[in-house]
Amino acid sequence: MQKMNFRGYQVNYIDIDANPKLGFYFPFQILIPQNLNNEPELIYACNLPGDYSKNCESISDLIEFIKKSVDGKYGAIDKMMMHLCLEKGNPMIIPFVPRLTNFRPNFLGRDCLLNDFRLVGEDKHFAKEMYMYNNLDFQHKAMIDTAINVLREEQIGDFSKVVLCGYSEGSKFASHFALLHPEIVKAIVAGGTGGVMSMPISSYDGYEFIYPTGISGLKHFDFKEFSNIFFFYYMGDKDKSDSAIPYFLDYRYLDKDGNVQILKDECGNSTPLIDKDGNQVFTRDANGNYRAKFNLFSDSEVNAINKVLGTKIQDRFRKQEAIYKNLGLKATFIIYEGNHHTVFNNCDKLFSDVDNFMLDCKKKHKITL
Repeated sequence: MQKMNFRGYQVNYIDIDANPKLGFYFPFQILIPQNLNNEPELIYACNLPGDYSKNCESISDLIEFIKKSVDGKYGAIDKMMMHLCLEKGNPMIIPFVPRLTNFRPNFLGRDCLLNDFRLVGEDKHFAKEMYMYNNLDFQHKAMIDTAINVLREEQIGDFSKVVLCGYSEGSKFASHFALLHPEIVKAIVAGGTGGVMSMPISSYDGYEFIYPTGISGLKHFDFKEFSNIFFFYYMGDKDKSDSAIPYFLDYRYLDKDGNVQILKDECGNSTPLIDKDGNQVFTRDANGNYRAKFNLFSDSEVNAINKVLGTKIQDRFRKQEAIYKNLGLKATFIIYEGNHHTVFNNCDKLFSDVDNFMLDCKKKHKITL
């Protein structure tokens, strides 16, 4: 066990190298706060290293680059992860699974489920090492199992499950992983969801919800284990980041200097024009169906999401809340006023709500054991 200063906190940490024999091709780190909670939870950070692939010739080089880069390792460690780990005294697992320019493994989408990595553009020169991403959900599970054993040897906690913590794309990872391995997930704390969390349903209102939007296409799904998970989902009322946004024509305008610009949201993604009635302007196909603007979800998934849940992400969020509640799941959904996607102002209220959620989770979990 080693020591370091992590964003102003003195912490202990353990580096775990990739170990294919134990089931994982990627390294990870365990952060152990010095103010360790008397009854700690084990946090699994849904970490999203940025795209550094242009600096590297191979996946192996990319892994080493990320390990040596502070931004590469910790760039996606957000305030919530910091709070749960460093302020509340819970150890945290940080996996280092690199993405490529167009391949985003930490979304844990259908390509990862099927080991069907269709690389495009500059990503193609990594093809020889893509076997390292095979069965990625099981690799994450193996990292969790290994971390639990390492901590047990250090006499830290007595863990059997983790609390998944993620934001934005990390929130999708959390909900996707929970469908695949609910047996190892105690709770989820995830924000900036875009109203597209996974749902334990195969269809709704005549539309199929295929993995990762739902459970259609999964060979096995354990609803009983899934129903044991405690969920805390949150977002801002001014959040407009939408990974399942339908196709639209980019809106171009002239800035004050006369330069042509594309209308973009706070995350830098192109965003549709708003009509005089306040509605986003999308284009549909000849059958009136929505198509995908981005590549995280397929056309059929985007159509189902927007037809069933709505085109506004806050409306989707409330519809998903109702679906979770109707299924009897232990779920908390909160929209915080005055907050965007990249700027979350009232963290004190959010942290207080999450702290109460975690205490309630701990009490109820003991009752159900």
